[in-house]
Formats: sequence, structure tokens, C-alpha cells
Amino acid sequence: MLKYFQLFFLLTAVAFISCNQFSNSLNNISKRNINKFTVALMPYKGFDTTLLKEVLKEIEAFYVCNAIIFPANDLPENAFYAPRQRYKADSLLLFQKQLAKDGIRSVVGFTAKDISTSTPDWGIFGLGYCPGKACVISTCRLQKASATTAQLKERLIKVVLHELGHNLGLPHCTADKECLLTDAGGTIKQVDNERKWLCSNCTQILHQ
Repeated sequence: MLKYFQLFFLLTAVAFISCNQFSNSLNNISKRNINKFTVALMPYKGFDTTLLKEVLKEIEAFYVCNAIIFPANDLPENAFYAPRQRYKADSLLLFQKQLAKDGIRSVVGFTAKDISTSTPDWGIFGLGYCPGKACVISTCRLQKASATTAQLKERLIKVVLHELGHNLGLPHCTADKECLLTDAGGTIKQVDNERKWLCSNCTQILHQ
């Protein structure tokens, strides 16, 4: 009889330990998901939203984060620069920054319209706060320079990851010309030369 009691208590103890280990595993998985930051992709009206699904996957994989897609927004009228018929990226960032709430780490804006910096007025692929909560990317110049949709997607993804890197505190990289954070200097050639990869210096900064 004593042996049966001993066996009963042994099995109960094993079951209790197993349940605790399973519970701890679930808690760890839950914590990992909670600890991931969230990036919101926000298309401005007129942007080809079919491009966003692939961009979303690339962002989640590259920065190990969560990404969601916001509904399309109108381009703010105050961002339009009539002399050049394009939009001021700085003004778009101010608009997007207001949407970075409720746990959103960064709002990434997408437009098919041409965008530029303020001083001097210079046409660009994208712009992002460093660090900050907003960046914006235009496909206007990327589209003109791309022969195929696949080429456009590849270039778009690189520019998105570059500008989002600025939001996360990464400055322009001078250590390796193939690093994703190298300044493109407005040239599509540099975008093509870059890899979807961060050099050791940028990786270290990102994980500080």
C-alpha cells in the first residue's frame, strides 16, 4: 500500500513540475511578443498599397518587430510646395508624428508624389527623424529609375529599412559602403550597391 502512495505522490510531483514548465514557456513567448515594438505603415492616397504587404514582412524580419497597416490618409495641404509641385517631407513627418501613439513606435508614410527636404529644396527618396517616431518614403523617383516592379520593390524596401533605421537611432554609416545605412546621396546607384544588411558598427549601435 505504501508503494502505491509513493508512486501516486511521485506522479503528482512530475505532473506539477511539467505544468509549471509549460506555463513558464507560454509566459516567455507572451513576453517576447509584448516586448516587440510596433511599426505602422501609412499609405497616402494614391499610393499603390499592393506594395505594402511585402514591405511589412521585410520590416518585421529585419528589425524583429510587429508591423501593421493604417488606413490611407490625404496628403496634408500645408505640406505642398507649389513652386516645385511636390511635398515637403519635413511637414509630412510632423503630421505622421501625431499618429504615433497607443504603443506605435514609428509611423512610416508612403506616397507616390515627389517629396523634398526644406533647406535647400532637394528631391529625395525618403526622410526620417534620427531618432524619432516618423519617416516618409516616396516611390516617385524610385519608380522612374526602375525597369521592373521587382526592381522597384527591392529599392523601396531598402529605402524603408534605411529610414526606419534612422527612427531607431542609427545615423548615416561611413564604415561600409554596402551597409544599409550608407547615405544614398540622392543616387539610385548607391541604393543598388547597398545590401539589406547592417555592418557591425550599426548593429552594435542598434542593440545598445
